[in-house]
Amino acid sequence: MLSHDVRTTQSLIASRREGSPRRSLSDIATLTTRNLRLDLRNPGVTIGNTLFPISLLLIFTASFAKVVDPNGTYADYAQFLVPLNVLQGLLFGSVNVGTAFYEDLEGGMDARLRTLPIARSAALVARIIASAGRFFIQVVLITLVGMLLGFRLAGGPLFALAFLLVPVMFVSAFACIAVFLALRVSAPESINVAMTPWLLPLTFLSVGYVPLEGFPAWLQPVVAVNPVSTASQTMRGLATGTLDVGNLGLMLGWLGAIALIFGTLATHAYARRSA
Repeated sequence: MLSHDVRTTQSLIASRREGSPRRSLSDIATLTTRNLRLDLRNPGVTIGNTLFPISLLLIFTASFAKVVDPNGTYADYAQFLVPLNVLQGLLFGSVNVGTAFYEDLEGGMDARLRTLPIARSAALVARIIASAGRFFIQVVLITLVGMLLGFRLAGGPLFALAFLLVPVMFVSAFACIAVFLALRVSAPESINVAMTPWLLPLTFLSVGYVPLEGFPAWLQPVVAVNPVSTASQTMRGLATGTLDVGNLGLMLGWLGAIALIFGTLATHAYARRSA
């Protein structure tokens, strides 16, 4: 039988876990701060994930600008390309969210957290929020490089802020997939193996690199509703100070569905692991 002290401790932990939303938010804030500090101590991940899309931005601008728009300038193509480039860089970087969470699960950090009186959802939510902070830094850096190529945010401060936040929100939903995979795979490399094969067509079969008219007619309906296409078009509008409500609504629908499905799956998988 459990001693009185052990039963009392377990009771306190259970009661704290089922505490008020305010307590849960406090737990999430604490773990988010911890994850952000770890990211700051390991800038190589952020730098590596940022250099990859920047290199693609430079290569594709130099190679495809005159092919996609023969009468345009390199700056015109940069204006078209940067939104997709930002999204693509962050999407591939979302794999690292799952890898970091896997390391917490297998490295003992999660076991320590489960002995503490904190909200059950805190570890999952804090990992997503902390990754959003890293994503925002990447968006700013990639956008600055785009500006050197001629990209402009011409809609004013509010539209510029929205432009920077949309990809963070977009990829945070996809990070839920990486977190779910971290709970299901037996090796961190499996997360990359599971995500890369469909991230590539998701980004290339979009209106990110070429206009919709550049795809075969039978493929255009698929490309048009691709979540990356809807996000790219939304960001292009924000860059010029306009908002396409149709694209925004479709993008939010995709994000809501992805976050709901994989957030729920990840929560259930984590609860089973903690049981």
